[in-house]
Amino acid sequence: MEFYQMPMFNKILVKNIEKAEKWYEKTLGFKSVFKFRNDKNEVLMNHLRLEKYQDLMLISQTDFEVGNSIYLNILIKDIEEKSQNISQKFIVNQLEEQPWNSKEMTIKDRDGHLITLTQSNINDTDFEKLMKQTSKDY
Repeated sequence: MEFYQMPMFNKILVKNIEKAEKWYEKTLGFKSVFKFRNDKNEVLMNHLRLEKYQDLMLISQTDFEVGNSIYLNILIKDIEEKSQNISQKFIVNQLEEQPWNSKEMTIKDRDGHLITLTQSNINDTDFEKLMKQTSKDY
């Protein structure tokens, strides 16, 4: 696995770090990069990665509140397949075509954190053309 300094990542407080790791691995395909343990060998932090620059830090914590003002947004390649494998109890908004050239669905993790999965409907070349045209219009 490649190691690099991450320009940005999300820290997520979770009540049960082992169960959270399993959920992110099974549901979304993340893999553990590194686990930081205390002197009792308990995992305090688990660095997970889906793809390059798609990193999360799960932080073990029992006292926190989850709000609804911040969503993690994860660009994925196989949203149709992924949506079929997510339990209905975690789905907040079903998979839907969006007017901003994407398919999206919103889910919540075991601790209630909101995650929007996004798959672009256009390739990189067309996206660049679209952005150039849009920037001229606005």
